[in-house]
Amino acid sequence: MLDAEQREKYYATHTWRPIEAQVSLRGMANADGITDEARYAVELLIDEYERHAVHNETLRNYYDGNVRVGDYGVTANIDNDQTCHWPEKAVNDWAERINLEYFTLPEGVDDSVMQGIVERNNLIDNYNQHVPVKGLYGCMASTVNRTVDGHALIRFHGADTFTAIPSPDFTDGVVASGLAIARREFTPWSHDVMVPTIVNLHLPHNVGEFRQYDDGKWSYSEGRMAEALPTLYVFAHRRVGTVAPFGRTRITKFVRTLTDDAIRCMFHMQVSGAFYSMAKLWATGLTDEQFDTMMADKDKFQLARMLLLTANEQTDRDPNIGQLSGNSPQPFIDELRSLAAQFSGATGVPLSSLGIIQDNPSSAEAIQSGREDICLIAQRDIAADKATLRRVMHAAMAIETNATTDTLDPSLRDIKAKFSDPILHTLSERSDWALKVNSMRSGFGQTDVAARAVGIDDADLESVKADEMQANAAQMMAQLFAQPQQGTEQTNDSAPVGE
Repeated sequence: MLDAEQREKYYATHTWRPIEAQVSLRGMANADGITDEARYAVELLIDEYERHAVHNETLRNYYDGNVRVGDYGVTANIDNDQTCHWPEKAVNDWAERINLEYFTLPEGVDDSVMQGIVERNNLIDNYNQHVPVKGLYGCMASTVNRTVDGHALIRFHGADTFTAIPSPDFTDGVVASGLAIARREFTPWSHDVMVPTIVNLHLPHNVGEFRQYDDGKWSYSEGRMAEALPTLYVFAHRRVGTVAPFGRTRITKFVRTLTDDAIRCMFHMQVSGAFYSMAKLWATGLTDEQFDTMMADKDKFQLARMLLLTANEQTDRDPNIGQLSGNSPQPFIDELRSLAAQFSGATGVPLSSLGIIQDNPSSAEAIQSGREDICLIAQRDIAADKATLRRVMHAAMAIETNATTDTLDPSLRDIKAKFSDPILHTLSERSDWALKVNSMRSGFGQTDVAARAVGIDDADLESVKADEMQANAAQMMAQLFAQPQQGTEQTNDSAPVGE
């Protein structure tokens, strides 16, 4: 156990991180009851998982800001606590522009099956939460399983909890086989470390289940599925055909190099600032006693208003005192700005998001132009994820209706995922867009789309629509009661006076 002082020091130097989990899958190949097909597939998948494990850990360290540079080029007795948040901004600035809102079916089609899947799996929120994971590792995955009560279970995974072999015929998002950790927990044999206890193997017509019942000991059971393709679907960021079928991380090697350079620059700035804040004195011609006295209490002589030294009796010369001037921090500021500009060009993250303030305030058009690159990247991801989400929902609805994706009811196949526009990121941008569209298309302001654009959520929208219905009903009733009265007044006015 840590004492109070050690605990304070630990939390001062360590950022929060999720509970560590030890992933060891080697014993799965010898699981009880495993088939030859499953053994062959799981050995390939374990090799693929371990091949990426070190690289994935490096990416997490950059994302969390836990990177330490090996060579800083200077030696200084200063605690080096410099970190850089740029890799996190490279992921989060992009991820914040990808927001799944809802799913729709054509008008008139019963959407109860679709809504049940979305609500039971908290699908929209889970997808949005995993988008940063996709940018961190370059991909994420969704698995579709059948629960014991016959419902579809959809889970999302990052590269730390899944691995897969690409499709042999290069079909985008389709895998030949996949492995996904479905459960991690503390066990009596894991010594206060979380370990995988349930792992699913996704194969054609099969979702096998591995259960770890002791340290390195597993059992295997098959779960036959009607689907001809594995029900593990990969969402890839910046997929490049056969070169990178599962996408590329946003924390590329170039981004990591720029981050290292930025950490070095900030450390050099810190050293320069320490030197500048207390300019260095130099002295020659001191006696041995004077030298020992100054070395014993250097700060006192450094900060003293007056420095009194007697002549050296051995040399009959007065001591010489001088001061070294400090360096300006401006070269380091310029270097950091240059590194930020390269980082912005590589990732599309605006300079302002990296903490670089421009000399002149940017106009709204300039700010929008600076975000255009990252918005275009987000739009490409949204287009790809719509197709993958469609396949995920087809598999889930097939389970719910006891069908397959090939025999699914045609009325349920035309499902669409609705995302918010990454360019209209802020409320002011969406409100301005809604006003402009309403000026060109009369009546648009009364639609649900316009209401959502100006920030009215679905719960408030239902209340607004209910109030509008009550107001319309009251107006119609008032008009109905007013019509007979108006007719009677007209009849009395037309009758001759005195008759």
